[in-house]
Order: sequence, then C-alpha cells, then structure tokens
Amino acid sequence: MQTHPSSKPYVAWVTDLTDKYRYNLFYKTATNVVGLQVILALISLLVLAWGIGYAQERTLSAVSDRVVNGVFLDSSVSSQSLAQTLETVSSETHLYAAIILIVLNVLFGLLIARFALWPTRNSLQFQKKFIGNIAHEIRTPLAIIKTNTEVALFDPKLPESVRETFDDTIVELDRISETINNLLSFDTLTRPRRMVFEPTNLCVLSRTILERHQALADSRGVRLISVIDEDCLVCGNSVALEQVVTNLVKNAVNYTPKDKGGSVTVTVAPEPGNKVMLSVKDTGIGIDQKDLFHIFEPFYRGDTSRARGIGTGTSGLGLAIVNEIVRLHKGGITIRSTPGKGTEIRIILPAVGAKNLPDPLANGNTNTANEVSVDFS
Repeated sequence: MQTHPSSKPYVAWVTDLTDKYRYNLFYKTATNVVGLQVILALISLLVLAWGIGYAQERTLSAVSDRVVNGVFLDSSVSSQSLAQTLETVSSETHLYAAIILIVLNVLFGLLIARFALWPTRNSLQFQKKFIGNIAHEIRTPLAIIKTNTEVALFDPKLPESVRETFDDTIVELDRISETINNLLSFDTLTRPRRMVFEPTNLCVLSRTILERHQALADSRGVRLISVIDEDCLVCGNSVALEQVVTNLVKNAVNYTPKDKGGSVTVTVAPEPGNKVMLSVKDTGIGIDQKDLFHIFEPFYRGDTSRARGIGTGTSGLGLAIVNEIVRLHKGGITIRSTPGKGTEIRIILPAVGAKNLPDPLANGNTNTANEVSVDFS
C-alpha cells in the first residue's frame, strides 16, 4: 500500500513520536502523565455534569411534589419550607460531587506519581547496580597493588625516599578501599532483606570500636571518652551497627582539629520507651547551617571539611550509610551542632529489654546562640 505524497510528513511525524514513546523513558512518562491529567479533567467534567443534572432532577421533584399549577398542595407548606428543601438538595449534591472528586484526585495522584517517578526509580536502581559491579571489579587489582607494595617494603635495601612513597601509597590505597567498601555497603542496603536482625549488645560493640580507633585518635591528639553502660541490647544487625558506630567515631575524630586538645565522647545508654541511645559528641569544627541539611547526601562534604588537616581520610559516604542503616533499623537521628564548637549526633534504636531510665544527657543545657539542632528521624 503506497502512501500519498502529501501525507508523508504526517506519517513521519507520527512515526517519530511513536518511536520516542517506545524508546525514550522520560518522554513516555511525560506523555502518560499528561494523558492521565486529561482523563482526570474529562471525568471531572462528567462529574460536574452529573451533579448539575442530579440537582435539577431533585429540585424539580421537590417542587412537583408540593406545587401544582402554582398552588401548594398542603396549605401548611410555605415557600420557606420549599427553600429549605432546595437548599438541602443543593448541599447533598455538593457533598456527593466533592467526595467523588476527592477520591478521583487521590487515585489519579497516585497513578501520576507512580508514572512520574518510574524513570527516577529505574535510574537509581541501575546506578546502584552499576556502582556495586564497578566496586567489585576494582577491589581485586587494588588488593594486588597493596600486597605488592607491602612486600616491597620488606626489602631492607629500599631507599628511605622510596619507602616513604610506598607508605603514602598504602595510606591512599586504604582510603580507596574504604570508599569501595562504602559503595558496596550502599549496594547491600538496596537489598535490606539480606540483613538478619537479632539481639545485639551495642555497649560491647561500641567499646570494641573505640579501642580500634584509639591509635587514630592518638595520632591526631584527640581524647576518646567512653560513657557506656554495661548492657544495652538492641534489635538489629551487628555488622551494620558496627559500621554505624565506626563511621560516626571516625568522622568525629577526623573533623576534630589536630593537636588542639579536642575530644570525642561516645555515650550508650537506655532510653525511655524500650529504646537505646547512641551519642557521638565531638569538640570539632561543627557544621554550618547551610550544610546541615545535606550531610546525609552521598559524597557531600561541607566547605569547612576541605580545610587543611580537617576531614582527611573521609569519602563523603559515611553519614549517608549511617542514615540508611538507621532507617532500616526503624531508628531516628538527631544532630546538634555549633560551628567552631562541635557536633553531637544522637541515634535512637529499638531495644531488647531496655529499662526506662532517664536520659543521661538531659541534665545539662548545651544550647548556645549559634547552635542548630535538627531531627532527621
């Protein structure tokens, strides 16, 4: 079948739009959203027409039941009572139409949101899968490079300048490995069903992590202070919670100025309501208000973190992972920070057999004029 020459531009235009709808996800989403809005408008007009017809029908019925040839059938019925009847009919019509329109808008709103977020959801899933695959591929060559470098350091004849270069290389390889591990953690957090939740002693876990980071704190001249109870059982995944405490402690140490007499205080104690509180408080640089609402974004680092000797060894993923893990544990996060004076990150987690004791941090009032406190629960 041949196409008339004058219709070829239209056929090409339709074909182009069809191909864009089939292969361009964002164009398809926009078309579906517009189509749903048009359908909603048409249905709303039909509801409006039905409401007008319903009101007219009820009005005529009410009038015909009471008046014949302009005379009331019942002398006791006045024009005032007829007006009340008509007002009731109007109110009922408006109520029915409003209910129908609200239900329609809610249903179509859900459909529109689903269609509108479809490309974003697919893109995020693809991005996380891509990051996970790349991280797995990079781990092996990095491990080989680090092993060969460490083996080379065993050579007693190695010049001191080369030895220092190899030491710096190992430090940077460790930073890259930490970033890759954080990326893999993100990939794991996209499939939370793999996480096994069981009673975990957050107190023992926190003490172990503090001991593990004592060398880092000593190298920066930062005191680690432990205010930890004997037993605080939480319902969670021990590996994930270990990563939460590790990221918080390491961030607090790294963002506390070096050799300035700073400190990092870790508190673990029961909370009222069968919960457990984990608090990591530092005397570091603090967080500016403009940065506070972005700190859980992956790879985000505030301007102050780029200062010399501040935030070294961090990947910008630690707090994003903390946020995801706490969310999966049905917990809450509150951040209290004063620029130039320090930051406190407080996490509340569901407990197993926790006692209803008072908040150990509620006695002291630490509010200052520049302090900003935000609840991210």
